[in-house]
Amino acid sequence: MDRRAFLILTGALGASLTVVATPAQAASRLSLPANPRVLVLGDSYTQGSGADPLTNGWAYLIGAPLGWQVAVDGKGGSGYANPTTYGAGTFGQRLDKRFATYPTIGYDLIVLQGSSNDQKYLSTLAGKIKTTIRTARKLYPSAQILMLGPTTPYGSPGSSLLAVNDKLNSAASAYKINFINALSEKWFVPGDGSWAANPTNGHPSNAGHAHIAERFVEDVKALTA
Repeated sequence: MDRRAFLILTGALGASLTVVATPAQAASRLSLPANPRVLVLGDSYTQGSGADPLTNGWAYLIGAPLGWQVAVDGKGGSGYANPTTYGAGTFGQRLDKRFATYPTIGYDLIVLQGSSNDQKYLSTLAGKIKTTIRTARKLYPSAQILMLGPTTPYGSPGSSLLAVNDKLNSAASAYKINFINALSEKWFVPGDGSWAANPTNGHPSNAGHAHIAERFVEDVKALTA
């Protein structure tokens, strides 16, 4: 099986989730213009936490190799369902706020990253994912959506993180959105924390962020080939 086929198949239902799909492009490949405008919206990983400086974070490293104009919107602690304790808001709320602040800026692609911060919100997560997807499509109807699941530089996801990943996988399948399944692809394996994790906060180190960027670029190229 080639890599593109693998990526498509990871959108197959991985957990029980009742979601009514809306009309959308088939989850098969991305078709982007030259030098597309891309919004990467996510949690502390997108923010660059663990990297020194933050601009060594994975989201800042993908623009050059992919030929993208990237707007990075990362907020630590946030998620599809987790609004944070400091008022950042959920992903859907942040999309609303961003559109209200920059109503004339459109995007060719929206990348939704994460989130491990949703592990305590499993009972409401499916609905929040659905709301986020619908919000993105309403505000940016011309944009394609790509979902990037959570990962851990230690390579040992617990059961609750796997449950979050399953709900994201299921929603991506139901809404015909490409889903990059970093956990299934084993971007990190046990023992990688020695080089991939920043020991001060457990987030990816510079090397860990560079690895995430490399794997993300590889998967995107497979989806656009």
